[in-house]
Amino acid sequence: MPNYVDSPEYRYFVSKIKALANIDLDSYKPWQIQRRLTFVMEQAGAANYRKYADILASDEAKLTHFVNWVTINVSEFYRDADKFRSLERLILPSLLEQNERLRIWSAGCSNGAEPYTMALILEDMTPGVKHEIIGTDLDSRILKTAREARYLARDVKSVPRHLLQQFFTQDGETYVLSDKVKKRVHFKKHDLLKDPYDNGFDLILCRNVVIYFTNEAKDNIYNKFWLSLKDGGVLFVGGAESILNAKELGFKVLAPFFYAKVLNTGRLDARKAS
Repeated sequence: MPNYVDSPEYRYFVSKIKALANIDLDSYKPWQIQRRLTFVMEQAGAANYRKYADILASDEAKLTHFVNWVTINVSEFYRDADKFRSLERLILPSLLEQNERLRIWSAGCSNGAEPYTMALILEDMTPGVKHEIIGTDLDSRILKTAREARYLARDVKSVPRHLLQQFFTQDGETYVLSDKVKKRVHFKKHDLLKDPYDNGFDLILCRNVVIYFTNEAKDNIYNKFWLSLKDGGVLFVGGAESILNAKELGFKVLAPFFYAKVLNTGRLDARKAS
């Protein structure tokens, strides 16, 4: 199987995926995508990229599986609980001093666990206050799952006991989130690579989403997040996604994985968000 970016077979695959699923694999790190592709191709019985692309074109279920695989639909409540403790103790109190009602975006929200985690935290910190929380993802199917808000025990294992008892109902092997919390979150489909970004956010969470993107794609996304945040707004990224050029992009490090938007004259303002 070819394992380099410009092979005819791989270019055919990239073109086919763009046509079938509107996913631009050129924005992903090619060596990581190609390495990970080996397993899913073997599962599908494909000997090379061209054959795998043709299989996906003729089998909707396998195409759905591929989309789920490439968009990494894995999440749970309070994922990396120590980071959410930092959010609750350090970041949110400061943001709430500036605005009583926060506007929050969970970008690449997968099954909804992350934006619902934010809703639980804020309901605990500011009972009854209706903050605006938006969850977006590229995958329409996973957004349907998010709206249903029905989770397995492993998904809610890190939810504080008092919140689990107050806002979840156990139904057999699943835990169903209460309508009170569900209605705090609005979900919509959004592609970080090509769709326009909204603005006026106090907090943006984009965690374990861009890890396989090229540096150019990541910088473009972070630049657009900067534009989407209020002055002093905070970007919360994943544990493997430290922003090494944060100052250049106009961010100040508040704590590991938390970056505040600053009006920084050193920022590359010539960089244009597409």
